[in-house]
Amino acid sequence: MKKITLLFAFLLAMTFTSYAQCSSIEGGNYPAGLINMVNDGSIQTIATDNYAAGEYSAISSLIIGNTYTVNGTNTNGIYITIAEIDWNAPAIGGTVLGNGANSVTFTATTTDIIIHWHLDAACGISGTENTLTTIQCTSATCSCTATSAPTAAATPSPVDTAVDVPITIDDTDPSAPVISVGPFSWTDNGEATVYDFNIVGVGTATGVSNPVTINYTWEYNTTYSWSVTSTNCIGTTTSAIYSFTTEEDPSLSIEDFVRNDTISHFYNTNSNDLTFKSSNLAFTNLEIYSILGQQVLNRKLSQTTETINLSNLTDGIYIAKVSIDGKTETIKFVKK
Repeated sequence: MKKITLLFAFLLAMTFTSYAQCSSIEGGNYPAGLINMVNDGSIQTIATDNYAAGEYSAISSLIIGNTYTVNGTNTNGIYITIAEIDWNAPAIGGTVLGNGANSVTFTATTTDIIIHWHLDAACGISGTENTLTTIQCTSATCSCTATSAPTAAATPSPVDTAVDVPITIDDTDPSAPVISVGPFSWTDNGEATVYDFNIVGVGTATGVSNPVTINYTWEYNTTYSWSVTSTNCIGTTTSAIYSFTTEEDPSLSIEDFVRNDTISHFYNTNSNDLTFKSSNLAFTNLEIYSILGQQVLNRKLSQTTETINLSNLTDGIYIAKVSIDGKTETIKFVKK
């Protein structure tokens, strides 16, 4: 299972509402019409005689997520600007995907792009020299093997609105403890090739797998909202927003039991019996949760010694919350 450490930072991002420099259209669409990508990794000619004169070329059938390299070869050089295309207004367009002199590599976020050809970064133009222009898929695998776009992630775990989701702290390295919640998992149609895990108001871990454990500075007794964006070579889909609430601080729960009576517990792995003992007060309630935050048992208690058989539970890590005199103690145990 993959663990992802979120080093969230609030970065200033620029949103393009129009093209960057050198997106003016002084020339026409050349060659006329669309160039369809082959996506086999070969170098594909756009034109042998493009001019760096504000001409543009329209390329279709790119595969989302693939990397591509656009080149222009002549004596004087050529300045390339690549952007998402708006077929209704190609001169206004969408987000710039890359720009630079002679050779530009970019990642496709859409199936159709527009490429502007100028002389230099000052958007100079020249209609006196033919330029060989090419495009090539430079991903490790260029073809699209998906049969459909991914469906939205559903049936999340922890379940939506789950409570008492445990926080795991690895103290093997006290200088840098690992604080984890998870694993998070979900279901879909199996067509996604990569996922982005977003915690609302915090940030996004990109390129995660399913399932994934998230290492972050989680707070106890705090509600978090999250979603998953699924992507493959056909498209991108974002799930609904799910939420969960982390457990209360176990150290506080233990402090609640500082009193005259003595509380103890024992789990017998041979009989699968979990036993609680109190020297004074009777227990009132027991709740048991899976490591994913799902409640698997909720039982009223009334004795100072209580034994619960857990043979019906699958092996794994569980969280027991036992109540006595209005106080609650949280205990983690392993059923095996």
